[in-house]
Amino acid sequence: MTERIAVLLHNPVDPNARKDDLDLFEEMQAVEAALTTLGWKHTRIVFDTDIARVKRELDAVKAGVVFNLVETLEGKGSHQYLAPALLEHWGIKYTGGTAESLFITTDKLLAKELLTLNRIPTPECFCPGRFEQLVPDARYIVKAVDEDASLGMDAKSILTPSEGDDLAAFIRGKEKTHGVRFFAERFIEGREFNLTVLGMNGAPQILSPAEIRFINFGDKRPKIVDYRAKWEEKSFEYKNTQRSFDFPPEDAPLLARLGELAGQCWRELRLAGYARVDFRVDEQGNPWVLEVNVNPCITHYGGVAAACERAGISYDTFVARIVAEALR
Repeated sequence: MTERIAVLLHNPVDPNARKDDLDLFEEMQAVEAALTTLGWKHTRIVFDTDIARVKRELDAVKAGVVFNLVETLEGKGSHQYLAPALLEHWGIKYTGGTAESLFITTDKLLAKELLTLNRIPTPECFCPGRFEQLVPDARYIVKAVDEDASLGMDAKSILTPSEGDDLAAFIRGKEKTHGVRFFAERFIEGREFNLTVLGMNGAPQILSPAEIRFINFGDKRPKIVDYRAKWEEKSFEYKNTQRSFDFPPEDAPLLARLGELAGQCWRELRLAGYARVDFRVDEQGNPWVLEVNVNPCITHYGGVAAACERAGISYDTFVARIVAEALR
């Protein structure tokens, strides 16, 4: 191969879409700048249900690697695994998580079942028709099953139901509003962390833990990273949820345990490329895995880029490592 050519494979995005969808453009621009610096030519190809067209365009480019940035198919996050599944079928090298790992982790209920089977602590959940038993007097937080970006999550998403019917009705209301599946997870009062994991010859490299600190939230405002905290830049929640990599010495055992669990998630869920593991730590100091995110957001301002910078890994080096893992 005389020329190094990369394809950025991505789902179509409406210019009038929500902020959490529009950040795909910022991801692509950041990756393209890094690829240019690294000496790769690049082009974009839209991934949709016209599979024959996608294959023709990929064949025409003869790319050395596909940078997989597909987040949805026809607006459904649950279908994003189909992009790497087809790339595997066609024998094309691609970045990030495998079809298997994306299928597992995009469905939060399935991922939680596998975490539990592997004795990785994760909060109990409730889903009408699937998990019916409530933990007595527990608070629950309602989340989308197959979508990221805290879709549909706000201060009213945390509640203490008296009966399963109450929670089921709330979940169905969310589903009607947003058009996707929702479930309820036992809410863990305490601290929130995330850890970025990078593949290194197939093995996980655990980067420094980041804590999300809730500034001036008081006792009445729920300490969660909801949709406003992630995407509405003028909101109180956005301005007052701050990422920190600085910890007192007494946190060392907890941080080590978070790293162990992140590595266990990588191995047991067969992750690859790059991922982020989200935790809550309860008031007794026990860590709980909330979500395992394969192919998380890699904009310059995102948590993955921040963790890499903390570890002394420039953005260009990070992209180079992602590509090297794909070509390994």
